Amino acid sequence: MMKIAVILPVYNEANCIDQTFDRILEFSQKNHAYNFIIVNDGSTDNTLQILDKKLKTFPTHHIKLISYSNRQGKGYAVKKGSEYVDADCICFMDGDLAYSLEHLELLVKKLKEVDVVIGCRNLDQENFRNLTLLRKISGKIFNFISGKILNLPYRDMQAGLKGFNKIPAQEIFKTQTLTGFSFDAELLFLAQKKGYTIGEIPAKVSPHHLYKNSQVNIFKDSLKMLLCLFKIRANDRAGYYE
Repeated sequence: MMKIAVILPVYNEANCIDQTFDRILEFSQKNHAYNFIIVNDGSTDNTLQILDKKLKTFPTHHIKLISYSNRQGKGYAVKKGSEYVDADCICFMDGDLAYSLEHLELLVKKLKEVDVVIGCRNLDQENFRNLTLLRKISGKIFNFISGKILNLPYRDMQAGLKGFNKIPAQEIFKTQTLTGFSFDAELLFLAQKKGYTIGEIPAKVSPHHLYKNSQVNIFKDSLKMLLCLFKIRANDRAGYYE
């Protein structure tokens, strides 16, 4: 039986981590090939305490918790989680389950055809009905600029839903340098640079997430993302990815 590892980075998710734990516990009990690694990225609320209590109440070898005190970024959390797994496929999802766990089966199925799979929100128009015009425009601009700077042809590089086969995962995460929002773009840049095949699946945003207040500052974080894209290109020219 295949072994599939799913990394869930979390930061200050006390409002929903209880439900997240229950869902992945139920899913793993029905699908024994899946193991979940929750990475607590220095939460300052009760996220860690809730997870500790849940694991003591429902002990299971299908769910592992990694935690550290200072926030390092989502990219760091995903990379850290990858160091603790030995699986045929390594996936990661947003810790608040912005995309349902049913997407995992689509990821794994697609990974039989390609080396890397990314969730694409553009393949499901339902995702855009409740987005503000500003968020729609900013998302399109980022993907357009990412494509131009990094020569990546993908319509959605930042959905928190991606999967990798074992060997590509080991090589890509080992070379990863970014820890912030744009780490997704770096992973795809590395996959393409190393000659791995990349596929897409539709990523449908969960209804509860469509109405969730985003922690992203459109203008401030967009500038950070842009600078990170140039950093990826500079790293490549300097030979850091060789």
